[in-house]
Amino acid sequence: MAAMDTTADSATATLEDAELQAADAGEPVALGAAAATLMLAYISADQLEDARHLWRRTPEAARAASGDLRGAWAAAAALRGRAAVPSALAALDAGPWGAAAAPLAAEAAASARRRELDVIGAAYLEIRLAKVAAALAQSDQVALEACRARGWVYRAQEATLVPRPPAPAAPAFESFEQLAQLTRIATHLTA
Repeated sequence: MAAMDTTADSATATLEDAELQAADAGEPVALGAAAATLMLAYISADQLEDARHLWRRTPEAARAASGDLRGAWAAAAALRGRAAVPSALAALDAGPWGAAAAPLAAEAAASARRRELDVIGAAYLEIRLAKVAAALAQSDQVALEACRARGWVYRAQEATLVPRPPAPAAPAFESFEQLAQLTRIATHLTA
């Protein structure tokens, strides 16, 4: 998981550099495209506050020039508020997206669905399949396949799922030695 996070961080940094270069060039179309790509990467990485700041710093001309950017922001804003997650997922699925943004939008939707399943798995002991499908903005069959892939049990007679809670997060410190090292560093900095 750490290797995947490092790769995602590296990709995000590269996209941020591309956004800065496009902003320096002053071309609204190029800036809009770069910002849309970065916005979709932020959605995939669940960095919704970064997506909000990107939207706020993007000039109006670039926003107007990029339908992909406006669509990505609509999805990010809905996901950020948590009130309209299904509509955000449907928007990420439906588009319309340009050729460059379409695969990123698909990955952003898949990532948001994984997070939504994590929330459902942690919150419910049993839940109706129709409710999960609605939360994921997918058909019952597709939602059922995603749940079964996570090891959830489906009770056909009641049309309910018994979620398996997500695995607990790894502790921030693996040992007391790491904590001791952090203490030494903090002590050194304050001395």
